[in-house]
Amino acid sequence: MSTISPSGGEVKLPFNGTSNLNKHGNQEKLESSLLSRSQWLQILSTFIVFFNTWGILLTSGVFQSYYELSLISNYSSSTIAWISTTCAFLLLASGIITGPLYDYGFYKVLVIGGTCLEVFGLMMLSLSTKYYQLFLCQAVCVGLGAGMAFTPSVAAAAASLPHPGTRAKAMGLMASGSCIGGIVYPIMFRYLIPQIGFAWTVRAIAFVAFALYLLSYLALINHQQPKLAIRRFFDSSAFTDVPFMSLSVASLCSAIGFYIPLLYLPILTQVRIPSVDADLALDLLAILNGASVVGRLLAGFIAAKFGPTETILVSLVLASMLLFCWIAVATVVGTIIWAVFWGMISGILVTLPGAFIPLFCPSLSLLGTRSGMYWSWIGLGMLIGSPIGGALYDIRSVSTDYWRLQVFSGCFMMGASLFTVYPVIHLRRKAKVVADSST
Repeated sequence: MSTISPSGGEVKLPFNGTSNLNKHGNQEKLESSLLSRSQWLQILSTFIVFFNTWGILLTSGVFQSYYELSLISNYSSSTIAWISTTCAFLLLASGIITGPLYDYGFYKVLVIGGTCLEVFGLMMLSLSTKYYQLFLCQAVCVGLGAGMAFTPSVAAAAASLPHPGTRAKAMGLMASGSCIGGIVYPIMFRYLIPQIGFAWTVRAIAFVAFALYLLSYLALINHQQPKLAIRRFFDSSAFTDVPFMSLSVASLCSAIGFYIPLLYLPILTQVRIPSVDADLALDLLAILNGASVVGRLLAGFIAAKFGPTETILVSLVLASMLLFCWIAVATVVGTIIWAVFWGMISGILVTLPGAFIPLFCPSLSLLGTRSGMYWSWIGLGMLIGSPIGGALYDIRSVSTDYWRLQVFSGCFMMGASLFTVYPVIHLRRKAKVVADSST
């Protein structure tokens, strides 16, 4: 499985399949044992970036719950959701810009500037009490800062590991930082809020993030600037590439349904099960993100055997079924079990794009460009999905029409699976043609 920068930073390395990894297994072992100190520092740095960007993004549910129940309870669920979804959109879509800037050699500037902007946004968030303040600090500052650091860090890590087998394993290790961050930060929030309040809780999160970022700067000391690589911001041919566009629309639909459980699970559990402990409701995100680690590890093994596109198709079908089953979950035990299964499936969904995007690129020179375009579709889906879901059902209403939110997410996830069918068929036809021509 090959991995690239999820938001557009181009990995200037050839894509190799699983067979290539097996063929050069001895070489991979040799290289793994000979990783230099700078390579290990780059792996550590990118792990920390995952921890502080996606980790905080996966904590959005506890922020949403606190905002709705305490800080800005006079605003609707839909309005409050725009804070987290805009943050997610800027994190993912900024790769269209930061990818080319990385190619031009601005890696250090982007990482230092982005990390400082993210920490500044968190510090200012601790002082915020009004909606516009929360939006500017969390959505804009944190989102832009995280996006500036994320794409170049992943691209730099991939470029520092020339062997595909070593690179794939290292990417899995680094990506696990998002799950660990998604466990640590919600637990911090839950335990500190009753003791020191919202302001100092957010400051504590900012201090932890800043301390970790200082450690990640070690990778910048001996980092060599990449060679100048001019690439297009957009690949116009992608809009006439039916398999790629079908996959892009599928990513839009899946992102609409994907983010709703992350944002609404804690507070919806409290509404549906009034007897549930408030702390347990917030801990559901930590449970979900912990299970996501298992899904990320399984994704590579399953995709290596059956293919990444086939695996993502089956995962989308299972995800839609889980979202529809969410309607019937009305007990604490059932909610925990559901969160575990959703965590594993969602882990697969966010891990595999790096493996199948190269299969829909006409040339490796377009790999970074199409990756940025693909993840921008996901960013758009995350931007609009949860606010629309919040408009369909207001958490504070006395009605029990919460099923609308769950059906909404389930239908879009099922739509994503339908749009993924044609790309799978296309790849199989292509493989058959290649096989026939070689015989």
